Amino acid sequence: MKKISTINGLRGISCLWVIISHCGIWGGYKGYNPNPKVAVDIFMMISGFLMMYTTEIVHNKQSFENKKNWISFYIRRFFRLSPAYYVELIVALLLENYFVRYYHELGSLNHNIWLANIPANFSMQNIILHITYVFGLQPKNAFSTMLPDWSLGLEMQFYLIFPPIFLFFKKANLNKLVIFLIATIFISILSKKYIIPYFTEPSLIFYQLPLFLIGIFIYCGTCDMSNRKRIISLILALLLCLYSILIKDHRDDFYLLIAAILLAISFSNSVCSQKLNNFFDNNFFTILSDLSYSAYLFHGFFLSILGAYIERNLYPLGYTSNQCVMMIIIAVIPLTYVTSYFSYKYIELPGIALGKALIKKF
Repeated sequence: MKKISTINGLRGISCLWVIISHCGIWGGYKGYNPNPKVAVDIFMMISGFLMMYTTEIVHNKQSFENKKNWISFYIRRFFRLSPAYYVELIVALLLENYFVRYYHELGSLNHNIWLANIPANFSMQNIILHITYVFGLQPKNAFSTMLPDWSLGLEMQFYLIFPPIFLFFKKANLNKLVIFLIATIFISILSKKYIIPYFTEPSLIFYQLPLFLIGIFIYCGTCDMSNRKRIISLILALLLCLYSILIKDHRDDFYLLIAAILLAISFSNSVCSQKLNNFFDNNFFTILSDLSYSAYLFHGFFLSILGAYIERNLYPLGYTSNQCVMMIIIAVIPLTYVTSYFSYKYIELPGIALGKALIKKF
């Protein structure tokens, strides 16, 4: 398996970006604050690339032509995401009366009516929807627990349809790939106009599939195939990047294009690829990447509780919101990553191992 250290860098930096940006949003930061949703878009692009890359490696032994291997894939992905996520849900249930109230207090302290009144629903019905990941398909439940889990529901939708997508990309000629891309963009546009406005977060695969396809086309554009197919695949990845930038209309969407270019360079057989991967090939980015999933899940608890405590006590002393946000970041980041270390070691890795053990028995 080719080592692509750049992915560690992109994943680790994107997670840190989400945490810092959330601190800025909830802390009332006044100034430039990169949109955290763009960082999540980068996660989705990486996910599309990695699913193609890792599946291609095992395809000869565990071909998706055999539907039994679809089940193995689903088990593997379920046990990659679910153990840490279910622990987060348990923590949220235990701390519901604290972290939700402190999030609302942060909104009130910074005179943000929307943040101060975001509803949270911890009913048994909603918890079941989250345990089964169905919540991402329901407009009002896509963001209903104050947790950053809407992207997990979306990720599970992508995993569900990935096996047939993989087989399609293995067999389709360029004409079929172009038609598939056009149909995907058309469906995404319709979803954006008629469905997504009713969602509390954009957690629907019909709208977000182009982001995953960017990573898939980058893989196709950098792996061993004809020069013509590689070039056209990279052009299609570029077009999908431009489409995503235009339809999402986020201020910072050009970062997605930069990340896509870095990903494509890192997997190419070039001197630039070697230099880029060497830059990210160190313990710092490896650890940052390994801890990114748990950090993404758990940072909100520290942000809400510590953030409210800091601003509640420092605003009366004359501190500005920007000064408070800096203090929140300094407090939240180390606690988040220490927690993430234990979550990665004692929850994520055992969960992955359990999934592999079940697959062997299956």
